Amino acid sequence: MKFKTLTEQEFRDFSSSYPQASFMQTVELAHLKEDYLKSKVHYVGVEKNKKLVAASMILEDETIFHQKKFYAPRGFLVDYHDFELLQFFTKEVKKYIRSHHGFILTIDPNVVYRVRNSDGEIMDGNPPDDLSINHLKQLGYQHYGFNLYLDSLQARWAYRMTLDEDYETKKSRFSKSTRKNIDSCIKKGLLVREGTIDDLEVMTEIFDLTSKRKDFFSRSLDYYKKMYHHMKNLMTIYIAYLDPEVYYQHTKTLLEEEKKNYQEIIEKMKVDQVGSKLLAKKETSEALLNKYEAELEKAEAFKKEYPKGKDIGCLLSLRSGREYLTLSSGVLEEYKSFTPKYLMYEHHIKEAYKEGFQYCNFYGITGDFRKENKYYGIYEFKKGFNGNVIELIGQFDLKITNFYSVYKILKKIRDTIKK
Repeated sequence: MKFKTLTEQEFRDFSSSYPQASFMQTVELAHLKEDYLKSKVHYVGVEKNKKLVAASMILEDETIFHQKKFYAPRGFLVDYHDFELLQFFTKEVKKYIRSHHGFILTIDPNVVYRVRNSDGEIMDGNPPDDLSINHLKQLGYQHYGFNLYLDSLQARWAYRMTLDEDYETKKSRFSKSTRKNIDSCIKKGLLVREGTIDDLEVMTEIFDLTSKRKDFFSRSLDYYKKMYHHMKNLMTIYIAYLDPEVYYQHTKTLLEEEKKNYQEIIEKMKVDQVGSKLLAKKETSEALLNKYEAELEKAEAFKKEYPKGKDIGCLLSLRSGREYLTLSSGVLEEYKSFTPKYLMYEHHIKEAYKEGFQYCNFYGITGDFRKENKYYGIYEFKKGFNGNVIELIGQFDLKITNFYSVYKILKKIRDTIKK
């Protein structure tokens, strides 16, 4: 076996077809990190019988005292069950990083530890991938642990749908409320279009407002501009917008239909004995009439204010190996009742089918499936698409030099101060 540095093209050719391929192990992401964070990028690999059998894109960043940390996001791209290969790659990577004055290497491989059912329960006949973890530990990697929450560099838990049936069959397996919300979006006048560089500002605004509401981290407009520049061939922006005329006509139709229903109830009360059941129907109809009248007023005002419609939601999706992945989404709070997220996700899923992906990865959730969990709503929404919970093997640190111990102490102090 031979360890070697790779050209961008060599790495691209290998990573694009590797089973654990991820957008985080791409030349495109490397260029973004170089541009935005000023990280230094390394491409390394292992050749066997003149064929590349392992590779990784590794980022280098300077820390205190000019000491450097190295990070292979969702890397390495290697068979973790092949101990001989993993051992050789690890030994050579350590030497390589040490020669570049590095003291630590962090990896968080795109390797599934266990696939769970939609409720997050462990399924029979689906053993965990302890072998990959044990091999890494044998080679000196320190496991971050089986964390349940969003407290590692990348999400360890995700929700994923396998595209193993045609779309209509798959849609029939969505939850009743998910199907209803998708159909309701269309009736209410919601449409989805693919965004361009001109939509980055509205996308950033929607994401920023959503993140503040939900206490999430958000990126800057400058970051998304750089991301679009370097990764536009991997990304799709879905913009949900409300058509004023369809919104108005739909609401008007609902009101007219309910007026007819109310009149029928009144006519029935004139000839039939009025019991509790009929009175309840009358009360329900009156409540709906009030609701639709108020909504029609809103629709009229919306038509005047936004004659060309308004962007109310955004979804950023990425092509990631065999998966089409939802990276970020957001909805303007005053339009949450239109549930645009469902329609944007449907467009994402249909595009995944069109491009021949194996999975739709709805990305980060937590491993805590209790309703008391403050992130439960994220999981509940994704669960409606009837997929599986995916648990990855997690994050690992590899000590390169003794400065690693000093860094860990300083990091612990910093994290304590932050808390």
